[in-house]
Amino acid sequence: MKNKLAAVSILILLSQFLTAESFRVRKTHVIKLENENTEVNAGDCNIYDAAAIFLPSDRTFLEGIEIKLVIPEAIASWPNCVAGTIYDRISPEPTPNQIDYSGTRLYVSALPGKLSWVIQVPLKAGTSITNQKGNKYSSVIDTIPSSQATNIFLKFQPVMKGIPEEVLNSLISVSAKPVLSNKGRLKLNLTSLSETPGPAGYSVFIDDIATDINKDIILDTGVHNLSIISENFRNEVRTFYIEQAKTTNLDIELKGVEPSVLITAPEGVKALLDGEDCTDKVGKEFIITEGEHTIRFEIGSYEVVRSLTAIKGKTYDVSLDVDLSISEN
Repeated sequence: MKNKLAAVSILILLSQFLTAESFRVRKTHVIKLENENTEVNAGDCNIYDAAAIFLPSDRTFLEGIEIKLVIPEAIASWPNCVAGTIYDRISPEPTPNQIDYSGTRLYVSALPGKLSWVIQVPLKAGTSITNQKGNKYSSVIDTIPSSQATNIFLKFQPVMKGIPEEVLNSLISVSAKPVLSNKGRLKLNLTSLSETPGPAGYSVFIDDIATDINKDIILDTGVHNLSIISENFRNEVRTFYIEQAKTTNLDIELKGVEPSVLITAPEGVKALLDGEDCTDKVGKEFIITEGEHTIRFEIGSYEVVRSLTAIKGKTYDVSLDVDLSISEN
């Protein structure tokens, strides 16, 4: 008899879909999700309570959410006596002290006679969630919430009369976690060492596919290869890794086709390039002209002189090593 009464109550609830309705809850439990595969607990809900699950502000990688209910034995032994309802377009914004709301009903189901139950809520079409089917331990709702939704609102309520006191006093543990796509974001930061690089033209290829770096670069998780091809800069090649639902920053300093030099020397050593003091540039790569150059190091009255022929597109490392050797005769 109790299952029959519950079935009639559920049918009445189902008839109210897609129309805004006003309702009251005893208490609102609020949790906030981040773009991390972490379960967040909303606390223990009475059968007259609600849980407001706020979504991350960046939903690029968010396919949906998974709501887990731990059902007490008292409710599980009276299946279909308590229902869980998910709402969209909730107003006002849920807070712990707010009890009166209005919203559009997306899904309603009686809590099964089990000690745990999972509700999967898709937020996009064509994802891993929408391609799944529910089973005896989980349900997948068919309707996708509004793209403007900031939260998923789950309300509990009894759906039959004559519920025992132990059911009325039972608490349902509610937790939620995001369901993330296996993708991440690449943020490519390009700077130029060249003082006169000419037109800033280059082409970027990721995994041999031409990529517009002025757009959001979303890639599958895993290892990727990047190439930068240009007539005005030296070609660059990098390998990088994309983590799930995270942003990978890749900083690349584009070098012009002019030759450059990097001078390293101990502190106190004077460095000269073609007779010009360049000590302040020691440890920093800088542009030089093509052709013959002379580099001189001065340590007191001692000096070391070397020459180099600079070729277009090359970088030269020039270092002065001061060594001390001790030998025994």
